Amino acid sequence: MNILPLIVIAIVSAATIFIWFINKSHQNVDVAQRSDFPALVLAAWIVACAVFGPVFFSIRLPGVFDITIERLLFILIILLLVLGLFNGKISFRRNNTIEMMMLLFILVCILSMIRTGFLPSFPQFPSPWFMFITGYLFPFLIFIYAKNYIHNQGQIELILQTLFFFGLYISVMAAFEYFNLRQFVFPNYINDPKVSTLHLDRARGPFLNAAFNGVGIVIGFVSGVHLLQDKKGFTRFFYQMSLLLFFPAIFFTLTRSCYLGMLIAIIVLLGWYKTPVSKWKLISVPLVVVVIVGIINSPRLLSTERREGGVYQIQEVDIRLALMQRSIIMFTERPFAGVGLAQFIPASLKEYKGRVAYVAETAGTQFQHNHVLGLAVELGLGGVLAYLIIVSLILRRLKQLYGKLPISGIMGNNLCIVILALWLVYLNNNLFVEPSNNIFLNAVPFLFAGLADGLYTRSLEMSQSYPSTIRTLRAYV
Repeated sequence: MNILPLIVIAIVSAATIFIWFINKSHQNVDVAQRSDFPALVLAAWIVACAVFGPVFFSIRLPGVFDITIERLLFILIILLLVLGLFNGKISFRRNNTIEMMMLLFILVCILSMIRTGFLPSFPQFPSPWFMFITGYLFPFLIFIYAKNYIHNQGQIELILQTLFFFGLYISVMAAFEYFNLRQFVFPNYINDPKVSTLHLDRARGPFLNAAFNGVGIVIGFVSGVHLLQDKKGFTRFFYQMSLLLFFPAIFFTLTRSCYLGMLIAIIVLLGWYKTPVSKWKLISVPLVVVVIVGIINSPRLLSTERREGGVYQIQEVDIRLALMQRSIIMFTERPFAGVGLAQFIPASLKEYKGRVAYVAETAGTQFQHNHVLGLAVELGLGGVLAYLIIVSLILRRLKQLYGKLPISGIMGNNLCIVILALWLVYLNNNLFVEPSNNIFLNAVPFLFAGLADGLYTRSLEMSQSYPSTIRTLRAYV
């Protein structure tokens, strides 16, 4: 018996009952103003999508997708989005340029999958539908959710706290992994070679990927730095000492893109983040510690051995160069339609094998390790340009928002600098890996992009309503 129709009916019925109950019980009260429930759901989902996915726990039902903790929480997010459409909380009638570009990009992806297939041609190949959902559809929905539901200081602080403590958790796990204290690593699937053999020699964390783990650590570090300005006494001391753990954790990933990502975050924070006292005074102790450790270990860091740092290890660089060469050939032959979403590996093996240097034969079974170049190959000019416009609009929105927020505080102008740092770390990482198969990696930047767009939208509405007295979002804080 096919139970898919029953499950669909059950979900739709539950959604209908949920929406009716909320509207009936609170007809004159805004859900987001009653509590931080939307932020709590989002915070729980952020952790779940990184740790509690199908590898941790799943209920497998024939003919349907696996039921996991992360997916159940995302269903709740979908229900809140639907509720927002019913009660007017979510509206696309104002300041919707980014959403329109997202819709255009989604249409390009769907047309591509209609042409080349929604499912993989062979089980070992990546699924186009899965890559579309985790890489673009869900992050875009999180953008809309954050834009409309996350807007006050308590909600934003909850998200930052979640990311900081999650980063602290994976930093501690990174130390356990590096020093082979595997009995303390949680969840245990991180140690399991049957789940994945990738990066077993590095701190790969719950992502099972050292590069993704490093981005999670940097995100937690940046979040913790921003939370510091609101902490005093022992709590502030705890945060400062905890932030020191993030530096060795980045090394434990043994991944050069993570080293660069942390460096980018530090440069942005030192260059533009405003503090009441000199930033050099605030970071002098951790900076001295990092410099001393770096000098002592510099011969090891610059070695060709991955366990010691592996900065001079060039085999993976050769593979990436080969992938780039192959990608350029593929793009020049199909510049407009591309080879199809998530079709880089199949097309490489079927049509382009042996057309570049021998290293590319090793690279033929790998993802394209440059996201923008991969989009150009798979979706053509239309797809890559639409995506780049989305990124450009988000960065432009940060520039527009800066100056419209209070001078200090969690909701101050520094929030724009934090979001900028996170986006630059994300974009840097995407130059070295294919991010489309990791939902956490994509969702967090778009969450903050939605937050920024929502704050900017509300600042415009307030300026129009009270043009002579309200020029910033101070009243919202």
